[in-house]
Amino acid sequence: MKKVFLLAFLFVGFQDFAQDYSLFDDSYLHEIRINSDEEDFWETLDAEYQEFLDNGTEIPYHSVTVEVDGNIVENAGVRQKGYSSNFFTNTTKKPLKINFGIFEIDQEYDGVEKINLANGQGDPAIIKDKIAYDMFRHHGIPSPRVSHVKIYIQDEYWGIYAIIEQIDKKYLKRNFADNDGNLWKNKGYSDLEWLGTNPNNYSFELQTNIEENDWTKFIDFLDFINHSTIEDFEENIESIFDLDEYLRILAIDILTNNWDSYIAHGRNWYLYHEPKTDKIHWLPWDYNFAYDRRPNGYGDFNIILNDPEKILIHRIFQVPAFRERYLNYMCEIMEVNFIEERLEPKLDAQLDLIDDDWDLATNNFFTLTDVQDAINGDTWNGEPLNSQPVQGFKKYIEDRTPVIENDIANQGFICTPFVAAINFQDVVINEFMASNADGSPWVDQDNENDDWIELYNNTSNPIDLTNYFLSDSDSFYHKWEFPEVTIPANGYLIVWADKDPQQDGLHTKFNLDKDGDEIYLSYIDGTIIDSVEYSEEQNENESLSRIPNGTGDFEIAVVTFNSENTTELSIAENTLLGINIYPNPANTNLHIDFSNEIGSQIIIFDILGRNVFNITENTMSQLDIDVSKFNTGIYIIKLISEDYIISKKIIIE
Repeated sequence: MKKVFLLAFLFVGFQDFAQDYSLFDDSYLHEIRINSDEEDFWETLDAEYQEFLDNGTEIPYHSVTVEVDGNIVENAGVRQKGYSSNFFTNTTKKPLKINFGIFEIDQEYDGVEKINLANGQGDPAIIKDKIAYDMFRHHGIPSPRVSHVKIYIQDEYWGIYAIIEQIDKKYLKRNFADNDGNLWKNKGYSDLEWLGTNPNNYSFELQTNIEENDWTKFIDFLDFINHSTIEDFEENIESIFDLDEYLRILAIDILTNNWDSYIAHGRNWYLYHEPKTDKIHWLPWDYNFAYDRRPNGYGDFNIILNDPEKILIHRIFQVPAFRERYLNYMCEIMEVNFIEERLEPKLDAQLDLIDDDWDLATNNFFTLTDVQDAINGDTWNGEPLNSQPVQGFKKYIEDRTPVIENDIANQGFICTPFVAAINFQDVVINEFMASNADGSPWVDQDNENDDWIELYNNTSNPIDLTNYFLSDSDSFYHKWEFPEVTIPANGYLIVWADKDPQQDGLHTKFNLDKDGDEIYLSYIDGTIIDSVEYSEEQNENESLSRIPNGTGDFEIAVVTFNSENTTELSIAENTLLGINIYPNPANTNLHIDFSNEIGSQIIIFDILGRNVFNITENTMSQLDIDVSKFNTGIYIIKLISEDYIISKKIIIE
């Protein structure tokens, strides 16, 4: 047994440990043991939750020892949680929350401070959150990670639960460019109607920056969606709200009949104001009552929700362009996301994961037959919220699909099928740099030294990268979507991995970890086009390159930013070769002097990687380049010969 004290001064050591043991690895059933020295420990947790229900008092955490997969965390906190998932549960299998850092500052486990342990109320196989969040990530929406676990309390087997990642500052850091913004959680029921400027009038709770208690962005958002004209709403909503994300969330909420959300009950979501983009983001939460449908179709939502009280949805559907975009996303989800061939293997894997250990617990409120029927059966009993049986998951997919397709047709909307994905490694991750130091020649359009990824097109045809994605996570392949951009035939494309997507150009929602990371290039249907995993620490200004170019394995070689990879050693100081490039900055002419006549190719790239000058001479001793018509800014000049490659940053004024 390994014993790990996760205090702040031992945190670095824990990070090494956490790389080997992932709390959200869903390929096996985890084990968590919760032990307390308190007498009547469980009875106390029960009583405190009841006090919360009766009087609205805050539920306190209790100090416990938590053992996760054999690793011990001392002085963590645990309490009961939930609403209907708790008070509808008539056994001791209550939902729980663990806070690793409530009593020890900065204590965490595998990069998270809090986890939720979901008991599966309304969801016998405890799979609905996992599938819903997977659907969101498949369509580029950040969402919590989920795995499954056997829980023991005071050494008594308590049953199988889902581990669900908490939405907090650590979650925000993992998914957004800036995690210092305000996060609000809807704690009650809301239609987002205008209730004035007093935050106390709303059912939301500020979760971050509590001391500052600044609700300005929240109030401004509600003011705008309630009081703007149709024209103003259409023109300006996307300047304050990530509408494109929300259209996909709305489509999945309606497709999954997620009644315990904004579309019906007005519950279960967060709003996050991300400072860099200055936009509000909608964060989906709590899907244990989704995918509910009786065999006669009772519970289905029409794809165009007609409810003026749901002010945000009502305003969106008033704008024909937004409605069309929403319908297009619904078509996409139906074609590549909500499909039997993608989801059924996940459902089968879940049943294989949990069925052997299910009946070992004595406090289950669903039988193993309920669990199996909830996935494979035509119906399961639907308890406790449904008085009649509801469909099993696979049957839900089968029967909900033609209903949605019919709804789309009734809107007079024609879905445009996706083109087939390109072949494996038609486009490759060709070179990347995970530690681009200040002052290097590899800079973006704002003269920033960001991590970068070079793609190379191995084909003789240009390739449109619409509906392709880059990611650093195998749990979120579709983290960053390419805008409308084409990679030239046998050409290159530079993407800046700087977690700064609001910048002009190609800037991803993630950066690269110099200590080891993964990079994935994929298509919207889930096809992996190329990937690379590296584990050794990357030195400053050192790249990994495919040698030979476009096809070979990765190795450390000369940095050949936006051009063909080579095994030749680069010369950092061009003066060693007797080469002088001046003046820098330049405004009319750029001069290059060579000490000896040599054959060389000289290329100048602008900051977007576009080739703006290219010349090849068998012999040259000097060269004058007219740059008077170049736009002002930063450029990279590359000198390539049989013996060397030199890159240098130049400035045109």
